[in-house]
Amino acid sequence: MRRQPNSLSALFLMVVALGGFGFLLWSNAGITSPLEPIVPTEFIPTDDPNSWENLLRQGFGDNSTPLPTIEIPTEQFIAPTLALSGDTNIIPINPASVNGLATATPFGGATPTLPPPTPGLVLTQLPVTEQAVTRSPSEWRPPPLIPPISRDPMGRDHYWFQRPVDSNANNEGLFYYPYGSNGIGDENSWRVHTGIDMPNPVGETVRAGASGEVIWAADGLRVEEGGPFQNSASYGNVIVIQHDFGFRGLPIWTLYAHLSAALVRRGQYVNAGEVIGLVGATGRVSGPHVHFEIRMGENHLRATYNPMLWMVPYVGTGVIAGRVVDLRGDMVQDVTVTVNRWATGLVQDTSSTYIFENNGLDVNTDPNWDENFVVGDLPVGRYEVVVTIDGERVSKLVDVLEGTTSFVELTPRQPETPQPEAEGS
Repeated sequence: MRRQPNSLSALFLMVVALGGFGFLLWSNAGITSPLEPIVPTEFIPTDDPNSWENLLRQGFGDNSTPLPTIEIPTEQFIAPTLALSGDTNIIPINPASVNGLATATPFGGATPTLPPPTPGLVLTQLPVTEQAVTRSPSEWRPPPLIPPISRDPMGRDHYWFQRPVDSNANNEGLFYYPYGSNGIGDENSWRVHTGIDMPNPVGETVRAGASGEVIWAADGLRVEEGGPFQNSASYGNVIVIQHDFGFRGLPIWTLYAHLSAALVRRGQYVNAGEVIGLVGATGRVSGPHVHFEIRMGENHLRATYNPMLWMVPYVGTGVIAGRVVDLRGDMVQDVTVTVNRWATGLVQDTSSTYIFENNGLDVNTDPNWDENFVVGDLPVGRYEVVVTIDGERVSKLVDVLEGTTSFVELTPRQPETPQPEAEGS
């Protein structure tokens, strides 16, 4: 006998199928059941995949350098003190002798307090060696570059010496009395300058330009070894260092003159930057300053070279060296050189070409540059160098680079050669 399908069973299956389909639609709709618990530590996705929470969760920054922590001091600060020198040969200087009339002795203690300088000049029949106007520094100078440096692509630069005076004083040479000149302007007729002058108050620190042995540290006015320093009383208290390096096989010396005191002794070895003396006004001067010379080949007045080509420039500055010649190619002497900023047209600096007196004591051109003028400490940039030769204004543009010498030659234009007239004209 054939059984009929149960209608109740079919209806039940239909309800179950519809219920399952509805559950799938409800779960795909993203509706959270109010009865479903939320775990606090569960990651809840955000719309921003690069949020800082995601970056930290992925370990970003695990390999970065941690910030340093500084321990807060709990003990009372005690200023450090320097150990006393064990050199038993060092004798403290006697301040009473610092007047340009006694040989200075090495000093091993604190910086001495100097008495006021004695006014007036020491009378002598010798010609004046230096002339300077005292001018207290009004501002800090830029920091100098660290020697030795030679950035010229052809290896012509030799900035091997540091400045003999600190940047918180005046370590810039007088612009109106540059090396090789008798002063800028027609009214000046001083002796041709064999170095550069740095005016400072009496007692300002003077340092060694480079390492070497002190071969002279005495008063130039006092007779020693048969006479004053190289028979010139004009230098006053003088320190001379023979350096432990040379140039093309030639020895090099630096000279520091007009000091109020020499704080080193003859035969002593000094390092670059070591204190060797104090600025003064001894010898023939018009104000306190240190006179700085570079000598090469022999320790003599006739063997000086321009210190601006040997002493490091300031940070962010360079040097222009040049040659002013006439139509015959001869160097033009004692003419003013003006350096203008190209961007503004304003005067940046002035100098003067060398004077050669042919007296056996002439200044010298650099073996690498063969210049007859130098303008130093120029901020990097483009400049116009201007001179007047036989009434003609001559100028050229020069780019200045940091710690580098830029060279320029200035010469008048060749006159036009008159052409013969054509026949029948």
